Amino acid sequence: MTELSLRGVFAPTLTPIRADLSIDLPAYTEFCHRLLEGGCHGLVLFGTNSEATSFSARERMAAVDAVIESGVAPEKLVIGSGAASVVEAAELTRHAVRSGCHGALTLPPFYYPGVSDEGLFRSFAAVLDRVNDDRLRMYFYHIPQVSGIPLSPSLLSRLAQAYPGQAAGVKDSSGDVDTLQGLHDVAAQYPGFAVFCGTEALLLRNMQGGGGGCISGMANVLPHVIRDLFDNWMADDAEDRQNRTNWVRDAILESGFNMIASLKVIVADQTGRPGWSHVRPPLVDLTEAEQGQLLARLSQPVPA
Repeated sequence: MTELSLRGVFAPTLTPIRADLSIDLPAYTEFCHRLLEGGCHGLVLFGTNSEATSFSARERMAAVDAVIESGVAPEKLVIGSGAASVVEAAELTRHAVRSGCHGALTLPPFYYPGVSDEGLFRSFAAVLDRVNDDRLRMYFYHIPQVSGIPLSPSLLSRLAQAYPGQAAGVKDSSGDVDTLQGLHDVAAQYPGFAVFCGTEALLLRNMQGGGGGCISGMANVLPHVIRDLFDNWMADDAEDRQNRTNWVRDAILESGFNMIASLKVIVADQTGRPGWSHVRPPLVDLTEAEQGQLLARLSQPVPA
């Protein structure tokens, strides 16, 4: 079996913002170090939970530079490079490669509905061809409930065949067990193609199917707990460890509040820094009352 080039628990890192909506770079770099010290194998900068599409390409690249300059090893970073424009997606991806980052997590173009697999292949291929660098490791981002664009197993197989090595894997945030199994089937045909689940709730199942790990928003607040499951997925009590990862997500879902805003409130509570609770429009901060309701729903304080 070909060894996967990327394995582990990765946090799609939350992005702290100031009152003027700019990125708070000192808080951001400090948080990146905190997550790595807390158990994350690596970080995905500017994924969904990072509010990636709410930031410009220039802001995103400057933040990546700041994280690397702060001492985070670039090989621990995967950079969200999704954009509706092929040119912008290629610019973000090229910057990630030239910065020495492990790879890029790339959304499909997400504005036009009903795009065919042929159109999606041409879009991803245009990015890969524009970057044109053997160091590139691209992970395709399947999150149809948000992007509106599903990535079929046949499309991913075609990309893996056309760009061996560079088409490095997929993040599946569908939350659907059958979809995850279909992606495991793709990976079985193309050794080295890594499957990451987008929720820690499916981490055990993903590992049992030969997957590479998870890229989960909950890793922003429970990195050590999720890491424990990853490290011990073959243990006799793995199911119990899996259940211990689910309680924070369940509390947020039961609250009905926005997931990203809720995670930021938890980080604000963990760090004692209220500024962490801010999100960028079009998302809306939780009110003080909502913050109190959310924290009260947690059956125990989320450990820092």
